[in-house]
Formats: sequence, C-alpha cells, structure tokens
Amino acid sequence: MGIITMHRVVNYGSFLQAYATQKIIENLGHDCEIIDYVFPNKWHYEHGLKKNKQIKSMLSKFLGSFLYYAQPTKQQKIMTSVNKHLKLSRTYKSPEEIHKNPPKYDVYCTGSDQTWNPKHMKGDSTFMLSFAPIHSRKISFSASLGCSNIDDKYKSIYKKYLSQYNSISIREANGLNLIKELSGKEATVTLDPTLLLNKKQWLEIVTKHNIFTKKNYILFYPMYHSFDPRPYIYELLKMLQDKTKYDVFTFERLPKNLNIKNVFVGNCDVDDFLQLFLNASFVVTNSFHGTAFALNFGIPLYSIIKKDNDPDDRQINLLKYLNIEHCAVPLEKNFNEIMPYYDIKNQQEKLSQLREISINYLNRALISN
Repeated sequence: MGIITMHRVVNYGSFLQAYATQKIIENLGHDCEIIDYVFPNKWHYEHGLKKNKQIKSMLSKFLGSFLYYAQPTKQQKIMTSVNKHLKLSRTYKSPEEIHKNPPKYDVYCTGSDQTWNPKHMKGDSTFMLSFAPIHSRKISFSASLGCSNIDDKYKSIYKKYLSQYNSISIREANGLNLIKELSGKEATVTLDPTLLLNKKQWLEIVTKHNIFTKKNYILFYPMYHSFDPRPYIYELLKMLQDKTKYDVFTFERLPKNLNIKNVFVGNCDVDDFLQLFLNASFVVTNSFHGTAFALNFGIPLYSIIKKDNDPDDRQINLLKYLNIEHCAVPLEKNFNEIMPYYDIKNQQEKLSQLREISINYLNRALISN
C-alpha cells in the first residue's frame, strides 16, 4: 500500500507521525511505503501558501567552511532520519507529476498530520488521493482538517474526492460533521499515529542513550504556524523556572530580556528530540505533537491553547480523550489555576484503550472488501 502524508516538512512531528504510520501498518502484516510527494512545492506557493521565512546565518556557514566542515542543520538531521527510517517511493515534485505518472498500490492511504487542512493545501487534491485510480481502495488514517468549515471555493474538490474513500478516520472530533457533509460518509476518530507507539517502541529508533538524564529541566517546545501565544507562554515559562529553579531546554532561541536560564536545543536530531521529551520534568508547549509526546511519556504538561472553544481543537480533544483536560492552558489563564500533573497510571491505561480502538479501525480498513 502507499501512504501520502507530510513527511518532508522540516518538523520533528511530521517525520515522526509518518514513521509511526508506516510502523503500525507493518506491524499489522502489510507492506507499505511513503509516497514521496514533496510538500510544499511550487504549486502551493503559486496558489497562495506563504513561505516560511527562516533567516540563515551566513556567519555560521562561513565558519563552517573555514573549519572544513559545517554543522548539520535541523533540516539535514530530519532528512537523514527520513531517508534512514522511511520506505519511500520515487519522488514527485508537483501535482502534475504525480497525476501524470501515479504510483500503483492495492490500497492508497491519506496519512495523518494536517493533510486536509485547506489553510495549507490551497485546493491541492493530491492529499485526497485524486491521482489514484477511481475504483482503487482509498482510506484515511487520522487525517486532520484543522478547521470547522471549508471555504466555498474548495468545497467541490473535497466533496468529489472524499466521497470516493472506502474508510475515513480523522484526528479531531469536531471534524465528524464536516466529513459527513462533504463526503456523505461516517468518519471515525482515531489517535495521531505518534500515540500508537508506546515509549518502548519509540526508543527502538534511538541510538544514543543516557542523555539529558543528569538533572531536572523544563522542555520548551513552541510552534507558531497555527497561533502565537507570546508573551503569555514566555511569562508562564519564567514563572515555572522561578518556582522550580530548573534550567530550560528550548527549541527556540529566547530573547535575553526574559532572563530565563536556558539551553538551545532547536537543531537537535531525532534521537535527541525523543530523549528530551522522555527525560523532561515538565513540558511547556503549544504544539499538538509536543502535547502528544509529553502524554505518551507521562510527563507533567502545560499545553497552551487559544481558548476553550477554538476550532483548531487538536490538543484539547486529545486531553479530553485522556480525561486530563486540566492540562490545557487557555491563553491568559491565571497561573495559580493551572495544574500540570495527572494520574499517569490512569492516563496510560486510557491511552492503551484508545490505541486499541485506533489500530482496530486501521486493521479493518485495510482488509475490508
């Protein structure tokens, strides 16, 4: 079977959800590969997707060449893991290319991440398997809409291609009615694939050991593509450090005027990423995958959200499933009212139950006629 997902985005969560999807399907006894569709590509930028403005340090490049080597970038490290751990098809660099010469499988699957989010797709039907033969078996697994409604200009595309799916599962409960409206089909809510592998299974891809274990620390993992929780998230981070006296390991270079003692880890490799979460004392994040890995490893959590009824409810949905929605922190919530701790044993038992439901869905979707 072939899986299309966002595996080349320079983001740890994007790679790890692709790896987890591949691993779970293989564990169910099926051969699979990731369809190597490059996203984003020129087509998306031409249709309105804004480029992520990343400032590249010319000084670091100069020093690297001067010393006869350059330190690998975050992108290079993630791509190393992509090429090492994912089974990839031939590369497709545009919608036209994949539609002209589509890969052939017995089952086609839209994987997780925000593969159906119109904010990112801009009308690209590739992630809705429009390139696959019309009568082929098509399923989705924990696909994410990331919204509660679709712009009218995209609705016909969603209706046409989602109606061709044999089985649909999504990541957020608030998308069930929208899927019904667009496709006429009942969808199932399943866990993000990163949660289907337990701690022991995640450590199978870790080659380094016993790092980040010598002291307590707060792990700060912010993502700003959905919303920007600053300065509130900085104030929360500062409060927590003042209270615990722990250092902060951060994936963002923090402004010096915050007076937060920190270590920048934003260019770490995937091994380090996993172990940073595994050994943290607290996790502060507004990222869905940051929330997911903290919960998977049983770490006390501050999961920052816009507000209680935000349409992009991926984090709060997950926390509610596990009966620990008190770990969700709406912007501007009084610090004294926040409780990052939870009953890890009960949470892990609930997570195991949800894993079983999600894996059972996937197994049925793969073998049903």
